[in-house]
Amino acid sequence: MTVRVLHVHWTARPVTGGVEAHLGAIVRQLGALPCEVSTVAGTRGSPGVAYEAALDLEVPAAASEVPALVGHCAGADVVHWHNPQWHKPTVVSAVVSALQDRGWQGRFVFDLHNIDEQPAHWEFLARLPGHLVAHSPFVAEETRGRLGGREVAVLPLALPLKEEPCTLPCRGGTVVLQPTRMTRWKGSHLSLEAAITLLEEGADLHFVHAGTQHLIWPPRIPETLLERARGWQEKGRIHFVHYTPEQSWAAIRQSDIVLHPTIDRGAHGEPFSLSVAQAVVCGRQVIASDSGHLPRILGGYSAGRIVPAGDLRALTDALREAVRKPLVGQSARDVSLARELREGLATAGAAHLRFYGSLSRS
Repeated sequence: MTVRVLHVHWTARPVTGGVEAHLGAIVRQLGALPCEVSTVAGTRGSPGVAYEAALDLEVPAAASEVPALVGHCAGADVVHWHNPQWHKPTVVSAVVSALQDRGWQGRFVFDLHNIDEQPAHWEFLARLPGHLVAHSPFVAEETRGRLGGREVAVLPLALPLKEEPCTLPCRGGTVVLQPTRMTRWKGSHLSLEAAITLLEEGADLHFVHAGTQHLIWPPRIPETLLERARGWQEKGRIHFVHYTPEQSWAAIRQSDIVLHPTIDRGAHGEPFSLSVAQAVVCGRQVIASDSGHLPRILGGYSAGRIVPAGDLRALTDALREAVRKPLVGQSARDVSLARELREGLATAGAAHLRFYGSLSRS
């Protein structure tokens, strides 16, 4: 029997990275396997994704929009809902209740890409009648601890492995790339200030920040810092760019050093980081903070440096050292870790389908 899977998400426009990149890739992988897969989201103009107003974060929740979403879900055997605790809990609850009232025989999968410390979010998750999944041991362990040992499956993330060309606007010198969305939470302001400090010291480097086209949330970078950066933009040393997930491989390969200084510790730490996984696969130097899953993913990587979250001086010192000492070769462990990460990205769809199959037998 073919499993009918519906992925429900708040946003689905192609962006540099993050959950939207995973969502597009996992749906494509599942589409090549023996199942029926579709996606609904709250963003208009998302390729291959049906728009549902009830999921639109830019409009208030309205009870009149829920029935259409319920109708979409009712035709699925598995409803895989991404980040249900973060937005419009009344919509999530209304859809769950409506399907239960209909006697729907399917299964809910609630996907925790990001978690935080807010008690209301955990209380909401505790009430949801379904299976919880995460994409890293970090998120799974945090969730189990806050929900009294409730079962949480760990499923791999997907990423497009088909590569498209991308040329970074750099000529000569060391190329330092932050491949995340440009936002304060990702430590973009710290990377920018560290790069400016080294440029003012005379370092021969280019700093490139990707993810500068935003979906909804503003970057919250201080205007005074952006003003300092403009002078270096005019000199061709600081660059703000945007590329697609398919172009991200080429962009990372053109860099010498990848920065990922997420500023939060605790439950709202970095949940996984697709871009750090890519950097390891591509054999780049990586400087990341001790936030969430980052220390785990880099634990066996010889070209990885971990600095305290939010520590500008430590980040600047680590970047200075990395610029002075370019990476030379890779260890056998580095090669093995890169192979393991790439294999996980490539086979995530099959892992998801096996998981869905186990639900239908439970």
